Amino acid sequence: MQVAGIIAEYNPFHNGHLYQIKQVKRALPNVPLVIAMSGNFLQRGEPACLDKWTRANQALQNGADVVVELPVAACVQPADRFARSGVRSLAALGVTDLFFGAEHAEYDFMTYAKLVKEAHGDFKKYDESYAASFQRAITTKIGHEVSQPNDLLGLAYAKANLAFDSPLTFHPIQRKQAGYHEVTLGKGTIASASAIRKNYTQGEDKLAQYIPAQTFNDLRQKELLSWDDFFPYLKYKLLSSSVAELQTIYGMAEGIEYRLKDQMERLTDQADFETWLKAVKTKRFTYTRLSRLACAILLEMKTAEVLAYEKVPYLRLLGFTPTGQNILNKAKKSNPHPLVTKVSQDDKNNFFALDYRAGKIYQLKNKTEQDLKRAPIRIS
Repeated sequence: MQVAGIIAEYNPFHNGHLYQIKQVKRALPNVPLVIAMSGNFLQRGEPACLDKWTRANQALQNGADVVVELPVAACVQPADRFARSGVRSLAALGVTDLFFGAEHAEYDFMTYAKLVKEAHGDFKKYDESYAASFQRAITTKIGHEVSQPNDLLGLAYAKANLAFDSPLTFHPIQRKQAGYHEVTLGKGTIASASAIRKNYTQGEDKLAQYIPAQTFNDLRQKELLSWDDFFPYLKYKLLSSSVAELQTIYGMAEGIEYRLKDQMERLTDQADFETWLKAVKTKRFTYTRLSRLACAILLEMKTAEVLAYEKVPYLRLLGFTPTGQNILNKAKKSNPHPLVTKVSQDDKNNFFALDYRAGKIYQLKNKTEQDLKRAPIRIS
């Protein structure tokens, strides 16, 4: 049985995402679609603009049949580790075909993955980031740069697929109109998620041509969240934590904890997240890596918690359609990983503790319970 899959964040769901789903339906008519989606904190190290339930519903209203949440330990990660969890999760749910956007859909990502399988950046070069070093390594192996955000993520998916003996068939989809980092609204009907978030304060009517009806309704009723909403909590964590405590946080390395704490202490009361991020930036640490570290500090994400997830991966079911119910019934017989449908008191104190904590921190600004007593969304 063919099952299509997408690894996504939907921050928020817009017409570019709808176009992608339509391309899936065109390529594989009548094939169910499973989405593995980041929760309330995202791969590039930022809070989601809308909570996971709202974004899952947006996907279900626009063609998805199952939406599962990738746990925090899988999401706030470099591309390779994020991709590994996404591919592993979709394969466990019976997905056979992976669709993803790419700046260069003509690339043979699986062939590239084989070429760069043993490629590594140079950790010893302290005048550049590991990401820049790795980029040089893959350029040498492939013969040209693979440097655009979605192309790099596609390569990461391919490397993960190769590591799992290639359970998924790849379908790159050419990105339309808006670039990943584009922050202006164009004349067409597709704008980047970055542009939609940046222009949100102009009013939802300004965004109407770029987003489906469900997203439009959500924007009329909800405030979009960003790092600025959570920065006071991050500031408190850094100011109140000792260096020794910071050293237990996942991703902390090379003594960066001293700089993170010192620069926070030096900030004026009026400074925001971007100001602090620029203050702590070094050649060795990219802005994205620092943003992920900030998320890990905010959530008190410990190395031991991430290792525990890697040892026993799991997923959280956010919603499904009647077609999705059939997929879930089949997955019960073959899925090797736990699929959480409701979070119990016992869960939140054990394997689900990090995700529960992340939900509670997000709830400080969102004002809506994220885990306890929340049942999956059912679309009839």
